[in-house]
Amino acid sequence: MDISGKVIEHRRWLHKNPELGFEEFKTSEYIRRHLDDFGIPYRKVGTGTIADLNVGSNQTIALRADMDALPITEINDKPYKSQIEGKMHACGHDAHTAMLLTAAEYMVKEKRPSKNVRFIFQPAEEGGCGACEMVKAGSVDGVDMVFGIHVWVGTESGKFSSKSGPLMAGVDELTLSVKGIGGHAASPHQTVNPISIGATIVNELYKIRPLRIDPLENAIINVTAFNSGNTFNVVPTEAKIFGTIRTFSDATRKDVISNVESMKDLARSLGGDVDLDLKRIAPPVVNSKEGFDEAVKVIKNLGFEFEEAFPTMGSEDFAYYLQKVKGAFLFLGIHSESKHVVAPHHSPYFDVDEEALQSGVKFFLGITGSI
Repeated sequence: MDISGKVIEHRRWLHKNPELGFEEFKTSEYIRRHLDDFGIPYRKVGTGTIADLNVGSNQTIALRADMDALPITEINDKPYKSQIEGKMHACGHDAHTAMLLTAAEYMVKEKRPSKNVRFIFQPAEEGGCGACEMVKAGSVDGVDMVFGIHVWVGTESGKFSSKSGPLMAGVDELTLSVKGIGGHAASPHQTVNPISIGATIVNELYKIRPLRIDPLENAIINVTAFNSGNTFNVVPTEAKIFGTIRTFSDATRKDVISNVESMKDLARSLGGDVDLDLKRIAPPVVNSKEGFDEAVKVIKNLGFEFEEAFPTMGSEDFAYYLQKVKGAFLFLGIHSESKHVVAPHHSPYFDVDEEALQSGVKFFLGITGSI
């Protein structure tokens, strides 16, 4: 079986046909049609799919791939460019799905694994917490370890990286609704301008990290949108502030949130008010020592390069699987200057070095004893 050719074929079809979170209808149909061809039984969880290849082992390894794209218009001139305007696989989930689907075919047609394998094709990683739905559906029930791969433009193509313990930050979505008193812009004394209050709040939010959080702890509080008003002579009644909080520990997260909540008192002191909405998107990705050690052993046995990863403030809902089961999340490098694969994740220019993908397939085969 031509692993490289097959994984590239899958990746290109998926890249041409991107779908957003919980809308992966064609994607799931594509996956299930191939699973039917392979003779691997599965069950549906919305647009997600959980498949099991049982070889009678007393060990079960779960492998996960996310499937959703992003609301981005691709700016690339490639034969596999997105065919859907305003949607693009700009984070590599097409590559993840292609690697797992190729591994499943190999396990059936070339060499059966020595361990039972559960394939998790997950929807809605990009903020939709598809992992939550898959965990609720029992995707890691009865599983001994779980592994996932994310293609990574920050690492040289074909090289694996990861670390034991915290690898990726937990993330919270922050929304502050600043309330004021609207009116005529010519009569500011009769209004309470939520834009002025919001601007003060934004400045105070940026002081939290350097002034109120232990400098040895990692944390981000970043404002990403400030929306209010729509004309020059009307003071609006409300301003909306959006942002992100990223932390590695529950204690630091608690400290940050406590300081964010103090913005309510600040707003009241300025004559307004604030409604605060915090949405937990994902906890930190924390690799177990056992899962990490097993992954590194397989990578080195396969002859691939490995380097210790630095923790990243990016997030991943793979964290929810690791809260239930031991395992590890890995980065697979796709950065290639010679092939002009250098654009960051979530960029309209994002692409992958497809030659690296066979290494991800082989890792899945190695960790399940199929190569």
